[in-house]
Amino acid sequence: MEIKKLVNDEKYIIVPDTNVLLNLYRYSPDFSEFGLQCLTEVVESLYLPATVRLEFGKHCKSSFAAMEKKIENIGQGTKNQVKSARAKILSSCDQLKHLQFTDVDDLHSKLASLLDALEVTTKEFFEERKGLQLSSHYWNGSDKVMELVRKIEKYDHVLPSPSQEEIFRWCEEGQVRYKKEIPPGFKDAKNKDGVRKYGDLIIWKELLKYAREQEQDVIFITDDVKADWWETDNEQRVFHTMLIDEFRKTGRNIIAFESQEFYTAVSDEYGVEKTDAVELALRMTDHDYCANISDKVFDSIENELLYNGLDYIDVQNSHIGAEGIDEFEIDSWEFESSERVSRNADTVTYLFKYHVELIGTSYDYCGRDDDTKEFIFAYGTYHIFSGTITVEVEREADIFIDFEDSNHFDEAQIVKSSLEETYYKNLFDDPDFEEYGEYGNCPDCGVPLNDDNIGGNGFCIDCAENH
Repeated sequence: MEIKKLVNDEKYIIVPDTNVLLNLYRYSPDFSEFGLQCLTEVVESLYLPATVRLEFGKHCKSSFAAMEKKIENIGQGTKNQVKSARAKILSSCDQLKHLQFTDVDDLHSKLASLLDALEVTTKEFFEERKGLQLSSHYWNGSDKVMELVRKIEKYDHVLPSPSQEEIFRWCEEGQVRYKKEIPPGFKDAKNKDGVRKYGDLIIWKELLKYAREQEQDVIFITDDVKADWWETDNEQRVFHTMLIDEFRKTGRNIIAFESQEFYTAVSDEYGVEKTDAVELALRMTDHDYCANISDKVFDSIENELLYNGLDYIDVQNSHIGAEGIDEFEIDSWEFESSERVSRNADTVTYLFKYHVELIGTSYDYCGRDDDTKEFIFAYGTYHIFSGTITVEVEREADIFIDFEDSNHFDEAQIVKSSLEETYYKNLFDDPDFEEYGEYGNCPDCGVPLNDDNIGGNGFCIDCAENH
């Protein structure tokens, strides 16, 4: 879609929704600069519905303040943790002193020196990061979005405010439309009340009225991607056909964009330099992010190891009994490393490596008891398996992601393993080995007792008949 042609030749006006303006406070500074430059290129064609201007005025100050605060507080959580740890460690030294440990003062001095260095290192790291994130210095304490809105107002491009009578009539219509799920705005019915519930519909009605009265075609930009604005066609998000049909009744045309799609089109046509804010943020935060989620990633694949551990073990070079191992135990694990291996659009893929030690007991089938027809198993073999597993982790990372605090990932799966048997022992040959069953062990033969082999009087099936 050629924005320049639509604007210059066909005289389309460009109408951003409230969320498009407010989202400029939520992006990284680099991407906000990019978006603002794109909007500035077409500022003479930008128009604001009165409701959009009103909503923006209500929320812009808090949004700008939140953005400034977030940037200001980069890394504050980490710095607070270091400070807290320092206090706890030095307090422990004081306790040792009370217990009359020798040379405690020397220990206190050395630890204090190391902790001071840790605080300095942490502070310098996040100051450097702050400099990277604000490398453009575009905001410089100024509200650039408000400056853009002021330019639109200077062009007298704010649509006339609807009358109270119109708002009342549109809200009444909204009650009927929402019951029938006629867009836009019906998705807000449960989360908002009063006139706020009908905010999207009022903006839409303003557009319809202006297009009809001024005989004006419209490019509409919105980041509201709910089903009351957009629908899916061949796996592609398209502007809702009911809205297109309703707008055409005015005798005019409407074309809709999401903001990122619009900015890309403007940058291509007007030569605005693109910025990859996601990549910049990923480079700055990958290491911390991976360290943050390493425990959570392992937790997500733990059951896979417990119940399907044989899939990740070199079985051919192991001494596993014919009946296999029903369930493993994770004796220990350690996060070793991580790396980002690919990024496809907003999908980022990492590989996490862990050193893992699994234990388990396998059994061999020996036949069936002629009398009871019960299955008979040989004494188990105890195994230890050690090695590395590699876990593939996927993360959706768009320009809205809170790169500093995010600990979310979408999917994790084991993609490679090198777990080898490092120890095995036949339990029958090891009288000192203790393995306790659900009901203890048979006093005669020592086999662990469970529901499958208990024979009565505290003995296993094989030994119970002797008592």
